[in-house]
Amino acid sequence: MSSSEVKRPVGINDVAARAGVSPGTVSNVLNRPERVAEATRRKVERAVQELDYVRNSSGRSLRAGRSDSVGLLVLDVTNPFFAEVARGVEDTAGEAGLAVVLLNSAEQAGRQRRAIRLLAEQRAAGAVVMPVDGDTADLLWLRKQGVPGVLLDRGDVSADIACSVAVDNHAGGLAAGRHLVNLGHERVTYLSGPADLEQCRTRLAGLRAALEESGLDPDASVRVIETEQLNAESGEKAVEEVLAGGPRKRPQAVFCSNDQLALGVLKGLGERGLSAPADLSVVGYDDVATAGLVHPGLTTVAQPKYDLGAAAMRLLLSELNDPDHTHERLRFAPELVVRGSTAAVRD
Repeated sequence: MSSSEVKRPVGINDVAARAGVSPGTVSNVLNRPERVAEATRRKVERAVQELDYVRNSSGRSLRAGRSDSVGLLVLDVTNPFFAEVARGVEDTAGEAGLAVVLLNSAEQAGRQRRAIRLLAEQRAAGAVVMPVDGDTADLLWLRKQGVPGVLLDRGDVSADIACSVAVDNHAGGLAAGRHLVNLGHERVTYLSGPADLEQCRTRLAGLRAALEESGLDPDASVRVIETEQLNAESGEKAVEEVLAGGPRKRPQAVFCSNDQLALGVLKGLGERGLSAPADLSVVGYDDVATAGLVHPGLTTVAQPKYDLGAAAMRLLLSELNDPDHTHERLRFAPELVVRGSTAAVRD
């Protein structure tokens, strides 16, 4: 047999034979070591180490009715925002002895539904879900299958349905809007993702509130452009629409509902011989690592990405382990990070 061929995995019978005990004794050492005499336990542990035995948890999972893994369903696996959220989920799950299975809906309801069904089929212990729209039917179906779930990045879900973790997106939009107003901007284009996303709608509401409190008419001052997806390519494509009508009609600033859109806008401006903030100010949302690396640096609304993931996983662990668990709605405060992509309006 060549070294590249797959070998039969070492089983519990192999360990028992090496240690000179019964398979039942090996099972007790692995699962109930307090029942086994110390000398026998040491023999079994030595055999496990010598044979490099890896225990098979599938049978145990079937008996328990759930696996030792949890699902994390994100909107876009390529977005660095979700990578940082996933790190918070994974670190917290790992401390509890759980593995995380990452799934990607790609902002498509059909893919979300298939991923939810897969988690049920695999008897996942639970799931952290970033839904593609306001419909909670998939999450409710999953709960009916015995798989609890926590909603992440959704601030409008009742605690009667499930735990949820989100950032105060209205406050984030308000902070971005106030920043632009203070710089003298009175014509702002809001570059939104799909209108079904609660985050996009709430950030827009915050922007409009900032303009209204300054005495501006938000209906006259804010133009909304909706993109199909929250990625850089969509932001780059939207630049043509942003600039439509010539210099006199184009906005003084663009507030994007995430950093990926904003980075695409910066690229699209550069391709047309324009730049931020010389020709118009650009604001993003999320504060991904790339936001501080581009030139000029992207002004953005920072979300505590790692903390969001960690908090969602802690709520899921509470539901899995605490019989007195009650659903919670956690809200984090965003923070405006000012960099070089915004400046005062020129006279």
